[in-house]
Parts: sequence; C-alpha cells; structure tokens
Amino acid sequence: MKNQFIKTKMPMQSVSALTAMMLFAVLPVASMASPELEYLKGKWRTRPVDESQGETSRTLMKRIPALVRDWSGRHPWQVVKAKVFAYLCERSAIDVSELDWYPAFADWTFAPRTSSHRRTRSAGNPVWAMVAARKNDVLKGLDPEYHRLRKRGKGGRWNTYHDFDHSAPDWDAIIPLGFTGLAERLEANLKDTDYYRARQIAADGVMSLLRRFVETGERRLSALPAETPLKRKMRLRKQTESLRRLSSGAPQSAYDVLNFIYIFWCMSEQFEGIQVRSLGNLDRLVAPYYLADVAAGRTTEEEFREQLVHFWWQWGSIDNYYGQPLYFGGTKADGSSEYSDVSRIMLEVHDELALPTPKLHLKMGATTPDWVWRKSLDMIRRQSSISFIGEEPHKRVITAMGYTEEQARTFMLWGCYEWAIRDSANDIFGAVVNLVKPIEEMLNAAESGRFEAGDFESFKSEYFRRTSGMVSDAMQCVRKGEGCRGEINPSLLFSIATEYSVKTGLDAITDGTANGNHTGIWMVGLGSAVDALLGVEEIVFRNREMSLAELGALMAANWKGRHDLRLRMCRSPRKWGNNDPSANAVGAEIVKKVFVPVNGQPNGRRNGQFKVSGHVARWFLGMGQHTGATPDGRWKGDELSKNISPVMGADTEGATALISTVSSLDVRDLSGDFPLDVALLPGAVAGENGLMLLRTLIKTYFGNGGLVIQFNIANPETLRDAQRHPEKYENLQVRVCGWNVRWNDLPKAQQDAYIRRAENIMR
Repeated sequence: MKNQFIKTKMPMQSVSALTAMMLFAVLPVASMASPELEYLKGKWRTRPVDESQGETSRTLMKRIPALVRDWSGRHPWQVVKAKVFAYLCERSAIDVSELDWYPAFADWTFAPRTSSHRRTRSAGNPVWAMVAARKNDVLKGLDPEYHRLRKRGKGGRWNTYHDFDHSAPDWDAIIPLGFTGLAERLEANLKDTDYYRARQIAADGVMSLLRRFVETGERRLSALPAETPLKRKMRLRKQTESLRRLSSGAPQSAYDVLNFIYIFWCMSEQFEGIQVRSLGNLDRLVAPYYLADVAAGRTTEEEFREQLVHFWWQWGSIDNYYGQPLYFGGTKADGSSEYSDVSRIMLEVHDELALPTPKLHLKMGATTPDWVWRKSLDMIRRQSSISFIGEEPHKRVITAMGYTEEQARTFMLWGCYEWAIRDSANDIFGAVVNLVKPIEEMLNAAESGRFEAGDFESFKSEYFRRTSGMVSDAMQCVRKGEGCRGEINPSLLFSIATEYSVKTGLDAITDGTANGNHTGIWMVGLGSAVDALLGVEEIVFRNREMSLAELGALMAANWKGRHDLRLRMCRSPRKWGNNDPSANAVGAEIVKKVFVPVNGQPNGRRNGQFKVSGHVARWFLGMGQHTGATPDGRWKGDELSKNISPVMGADTEGATALISTVSSLDVRDLSGDFPLDVALLPGAVAGENGLMLLRTLIKTYFGNGGLVIQFNIANPETLRDAQRHPEKYENLQVRVCGWNVRWNDLPKAQQDAYIRRAENIMR
C-alpha cells in the first residue's frame, strides 16, 4: 500500500509544478521572510486562530466542565472523554494560514513559564484541567493501602504519579493507513462495548476536524488579497491540498507525512491529554516519499527544507521544557545504514535553527556513515540537542529480555532517550527512588541512639535493607494504583493507532499493546549514594575521626563548624566517576543488591513487568531539595547526581576514567535505560583531533555496553560571562538530562553547578 501511495502523481491546481519549484528554489532556510518567522515563533503562544471558526480557549474552559458534568450522569467515563474530544474537533477555533505549512488549532496551548521554568499544561487547557479533576476523583476511591504506601514515600524517599506522558504510536504501521485507514480498521473490529463506542466517537471527530481544515483552507484561499505574494498563495494552496488528501486517504507525499504526524500529535496532546513522546524515525519514514516526490517533480529540496523548518518550529514555539523527541538512522535488514540524503537535510535544518526542541536521538551502529559522525559531533560542539544511541548494546539488552532480533533491530526511541518495541510504546514511569535518603535516615538514627554499626560492612548491609524496603514499597504502591490509569485518562487516538488494542478492546495506554505494558522504576542519586557511603567509611570507620552519632549530628547541622572537613570530602578522589576501585565496587553492589531483583517482576493489572532505569529526568533536583547534608561534602538541599553520571564536578580524572567507572555496571541490570552525561572543555574537542576524541569516547562507551551518551561542552569563563551578561547569550544551551534548555532559562543555582563542573575539568 505504501509504495502505491508514493508513486501516485498529484496534480497541482492552478499553478504548475514547474512554477512551484521555481517559487521555492529561491527561498533558502536562513532567509525565511520575517512575517513567516514571527508567525511561527508566536504560533503556540499568541493563539493565531480564527475566532469566527469556532470556540476559543476562554469559552471552552467554561464549556467543557459543564459538558462533562452533564454527560457524566449519562455515559461511562471513556465515552464522556470521547465526546469531549469530538466536541473539540468539531467546535474549537482553528485556522489555516498562508504564513505556515501546518494548520493552527488548540489555541490554549502553553501558559508563560513559571518559576520552576516549566510551562503549565492545565492553565487555560480544558482537557488537562478535566483530566486533573478526574484523577482526583478516581484516586479517592483507591484501596486505602495505596494512600498509606504513598505517605511512606514522602519527604523525598520515593515518589510516584500517574504517567500520561510516555506513549507513541507505531508510525511505520499507521502512516500507510492514514486517518481514514485507521477509521476503517476500527470499524472492521467494532463490538458493542464502551471501548469501541468511545473510539468510534473519537474517529468521527478526527474526520470532522480534517474536513474543517479543508473548508477553512479553501475559504482562506478565496479571500487572499490579489497582492498576496505568489509564494504564500502557493503555500496555502499546497497546505489545503494536503489536508484534503489526509481527509480522504493515506499520506501520498513527504509533506503529507509531516502534516499527518503533526496533526496526530496535536490532537493527542491537546485534545485528549496524552503526550506523544516520539515523532518517529523521521528520516527513514519520510525518505521514500521525498525521493518519489523529487523524481515526479512534485517538490524541490528547497521547498522540502522550508516545510521542515516550519515543522521544527511548531515545537520550537511550543517549547515544552522536556523537548519533543524524534530519531534518525538505524540499520536495515541487510546490514546497511538507514541514514540517507534526507537525514543529511534534516540534520542541516536542525543545525541551522539551533532550537532546544525538537531534540534528536541518533542511532549509531557499525555501518553509520562517516559523514553522520562528523556532522553530528560538530553539532554537539555547538550545544545542539542530541543524544547518541548505541545500536549494538541496545540489541543485547532487548534480546536479553526475550524480544526477537528483528524487534531489537527496529526498536523505537522516545521520551528522553528510552527504548520501546515499535508496536508497543506504552512503557510508563512507575516510581522514582532516592538512593541517598536511607543514608540520611541512618545517620539521623545514629545521632539519636536508634542505630549503630560496628563496621562499614554492617552499615552497608543496613543501607541495602532500607533501600530495598523503599523500592518494595514503591512497587507495591504502583501495583495498587496503576491499574486505574484507563479510568482516569483512557487513550483514544493511541488506542485507535494500536492494532492490538483495536482487536482486543484493551486500552492502549494501560494494557493494550502486544509487547509492552511495562513500568519503569527510576533510581536517583547513584553517584551521590556511592560518594556518601564512601564518606561514611572514610570519616567513621577508616580514619575514626568521629563516631557515627557525631557524624549524624554534623550532617543535621549542615556541616556547621567543619568547613575544613567538608572541603576535604568534596575534593576526595574516591568518588563515582574517577575509576576508583572502591567507588566502582560500591556502585555495582547497589545495583546488584537493590535493583536486579526488581527487573522482570510483574507490575500488576497492566500485565507487564518492571524495568529499572538509570534515567532520572528532573528528580535529581527535586529529591535533592528534600535530602539533608551528606558525608561526601554535599550541602543540605543541593542537587543529587543524575542518571548514571557522577556528582556534578566530582569526576576530576577525565572522560576515560568516567567511562571506565560506568563500565563497572552491567547494562542489563538497568534495562530501562543507561544514560551517561559527559562534560568536556571546548579546547579538548576542537579541530579534527577533537572530533576523533569524541568519536573514540562514544565508541568506547558503546563497546563497554553503554546505551546512551550525551555531552555538555563549555568552558567556565563562557558560562560565567553568560551569567553576568545574559543578553549576549540568548542561544546558549546546556544539557540538563535528556533534553537541552537555554542557559538563560536556568535558575542561578543550577547555572552555578554547571560552572563548578566545568571548573573541575580544568584542574
């Protein structure tokens, strides 16, 4: 079916294909006209919809709660949600502009950034507000044991929440079907149940929205002033034609594919409150369509580049704090690389725009072309938002879990840099566990005489017991609460897009995928925990400088009166990240004793299993704020280490020692993901030698089993100057965890941490 659509020749209306090519051939990316650029920058912030074409967010914020109250008394919840979705498709304000290649809708999008540097989703968004209210109602009715367990996690010990932020459709499967094909497949499987009634209502809503887009585009075309530049007329005409094709069949061009992905994403995120955490293997998905377009004379590279610029800017304007992921590359069944000329074009567009989002995951394998290495490594020297993904180490992890070689070859990348089987990307966050908190609690108990240990092995044994208990509580809480996910926010589009869900009538976000339904247990502060444990060993058991109770009192006093000792512990080389044998052994011991028993355990009603993850998102900041001072020299409230990386600034022995440290872990024990953050100075990676250094580091890391590696490349002088003169560094970005942020959006305390790490590299 896919090849049939690719080869279809689409007639131009009123203007010949040759004229269209001439129009766009004179429009390089860098010189995009300012009205277009201003429109794109403000699109998701200034609500550029035609208020005559539907209800705006101001009206909908009042209307939707009233409709929910009315419908809830007469319909089951998933039908109520579907009716809200359809109402938004049919009644919300939309627009189709000559300044943009993609339609405008969901005008409530994102409120201004808050003090936490995140845009709020529920403020002004009727769907997220509806889901939040529903969640509160559902959680009240859960087993009291769920609430008791949640209380045991408070105070920074562990946490959980109901995650609707991690799902993605199998783009390879649904693009050849298009919206109409998905609706037809649903209709062929209809049964007389609430699941199917709800999805049928949603599918009808999708088709209604597409028809409205076409009608709006046609109306806009007929109303364009005669003096409108021909290029803008052509853009609006092509957009309307694409929307018409999507309303009646599958995507037929590269532009149709981009439009399909964009519209699906917007409907899922904005009309039903379920995030789409991957735009797919975009270069590979688009390449055959683009090549067919060029061969048939339907487009030019220049036009395609502009469509990509506008596509990138949708998420540049939304500016989601965590970034919108997509990925490139991979390996074909015959062993050759999936990278292509389309990959090159997309990388160049990403480089030229220098936006923090979308963010790129690059699959790197044995046949990845040299030009991909050179281009991408040069980009990260300029802080581009890229993470490098090892294909071979992923294959080892995925097949070890029982998946096939083919599933391992075609694995999807999504979220910050997690992996999933392509038809089953619903593996969600379950709980996050603070590995440092038990040390704080043990020292507090020692101070009050409630705990003592005669030697370091005894101290560690108690640490493992307490930490394992926290993990057990978190898992049990997840089992008690996770099954209600579909009662809170049942997935509509994601279910329609998932063949297994459509055939079984199981909600795709809950348990409706054939090869997924897994739940992540995240560990926060591995490096901090290692360093703190070694601090206890050094101060109490090796040097015998004070008793365990006295150390507990000093930590409770936040190092008051012992600045000398704190500095000494900060500067100790016995830290995670320096390839210290003791640190390496303790880190491996934590993972083996606490987390290996977690992998593969059943996760409850979702009928999947738990997977341990080294990824922490922003929890290294939040958990750190609730953690007292620690014997490694850390102040109360300071951030913890993130991912499997060292404490910020503790790795003073260079990148080779850092990679050797994390290689002491077995990546199969952290099957969720295994991400490493590396900080380097610009001078170390300058020129050809710098490119070779980066390439060698990445290949060494992958060769030792690492899954994901990402970089911060900056010198402390630049960062300090950017702190003093932010107006000079509007485009400076840094890597936080699995995403980039602009330097100027970071709080000063976080900026200071990046400066400290850069300074330590210079020692």
